[in-house]
Amino acid sequence: MEEILMNHKLLGSLLLMSLFALANPAFASGDHKASHHEMGETKGDHDKMGKECRDKAKHKGGHKKKKKGHHFSPHWAKTLSDEQRVAVDKMHLKLSSQHSVLKAKAALLQKELNAMTAKDGADQAAIHAKIDELMAIKAEIMKLRYDHLTEMRNALTEQQRISYDMSILKREGAK
Repeated sequence: MEEILMNHKLLGSLLLMSLFALANPAFASGDHKASHHEMGETKGDHDKMGKECRDKAKHKGGHKKKKKGHHFSPHWAKTLSDEQRVAVDKMHLKLSSQHSVLKAKAALLQKELNAMTAKDGADQAAIHAKIDELMAIKAEIMKLRYDHLTEMRNALTEQQRISYDMSILKREGAK
C-alpha cells in the first residue's frame, strides 16, 4: 500500500512539473536559446539585465564548451525504457531524501564547529571531536552517493553501461 502511494505521489509530481513547464511561455515556444536581440531588446536593455543574463549574452558564441568523450553510443539516459525511467526516478528520490537530511546535519555541525573555534580559549579536544563527527557525516554522504552510482549501473543494460561508465570515469567525484 505504501509503495502504491509513493508511486502516485511520484506520478503526480511529474505531472505537475510537466504542466508548469508547458505553461511557461519560454519553454512552450521551444526556443530557449533566443538572444536578447532576437527578442526585440536594444543595446540599452543589456544594462537593465541582471549579471547572469549579461554573462550569458556576453558569452553567447564565445567560449563554447567542447564536448569530450565518445560519440559512438547514445547517452545512457536517452535510451532508458519506461520501466527503467521509473526505477531511476525512485533511486534519485531515495538518494535525495537521505542526502538532504545528512547535508542538513553536516551544515549544523559545521556551524557548531565554527562557533567553537571562534571562542576565546577554545577546547581543542572538543573541536577535534566535532571535526570527527562532521567527517563521519561526510563519509556517509559519499557512501550514499557511490552506493547510488552502483545501484544505477545495475539497473542499466550492458550497452547503456558503456555510456554510464564513461561519464563516471570522467568525473572528479560523485555529484
